[in-house]
Amino acid sequence: MDIRNCIKCKKVFTYMNTPFCPACVKEEEEIFETVRTYIKDNSAATMMEVCEATGVSIKKITRYLKEGRLELSKGMQGKGVLDCELCGKPITKGKFCDACAIKIGQDMNVLFAGPKKKSGAQIYSRNK
Repeated sequence: MDIRNCIKCKKVFTYMNTPFCPACVKEEEEIFETVRTYIKDNSAATMMEVCEATGVSIKKITRYLKEGRLELSKGMQGKGVLDCELCGKPITKGKFCDACAIKIGQDMNVLFAGPKKKSGAQIYSRNK
């Protein structure tokens, strides 16, 4: 059992894959839902308009985008709003563009595959 302090309210809680206590997780989900609903209803809104209308910081909205929980609306898209962390190409969600995500996946497969075993039976002899 891992006990930690909530990064938001500093209360002690049992860690369950999130740095927030259960009360703050609920509050964070409500904030996220407010942003998601506003973007759904106002697809042409810019990042600043979403921030002003919901009262949620641009930093937090950007975090939701990088987590892949939100996708940039038409009004929010553009160079510099959200770019691939490898190649710099504009993206609408997450941290990487599709091409870089595929490349990372291929590199991980090679890394975790390890050395290939020789096929076929091996014959050994022992000299006396």
